[in-house]
Amino acid sequence: MAFSAQRTVHHTPAETAEALASEEFHRSVIESLGGTLVSFSREGDAEGPMTVTTVRSAPARQLPEAAQKFIGDHVQVEQVERWEAPEADGSRSGTTTITVAKAKATAEASMHLRAAGAGTEYAVQGSLSCRIPLVGSKLATKAEPMVGKVVERQAREIDGWLSTRRG
Repeated sequence: MAFSAQRTVHHTPAETAEALASEEFHRSVIESLGGTLVSFSREGDAEGPMTVTTVRSAPARQLPEAAQKFIGDHVQVEQVERWEAPEADGSRSGTTTITVAKAKATAEASMHLRAAGAGTEYAVQGSLSCRIPLVGSKLATKAEPMVGKVVERQAREIDGWLSTRRG
């Protein structure tokens, strides 16, 4: 199942990358959703190429009801983001792999942070698959509309987190 979403972050691409490189940022986002950051690692930093790996546990209540039957009350999600070094204007590209082992689900996507005026266009495009026999494609179809909501929330969280740090 293909997906695509984009939102505006009201901070520069460099500032946006700073948030995405921060363990504190990831912890605040997952905790605001009632979850827990299980682990965080980063290779590199926001000024250059970087790989950010998070494992988080979150309530499954926001997932489609059919998925909750297989997953239970909580879901553990591993996400690996690989960002290239920034371009001259601060824009950068990357890829992400999101794995939900319990749901036999994987998402692969390309990501872009592009300078847009004083802000950043945050875009994600990829595909989602769920390999649960008989119902996997139905679950992927129901999960696809959630991608836009996730990207929108991520953009809001980046804005809020950076705003509190800038005073």
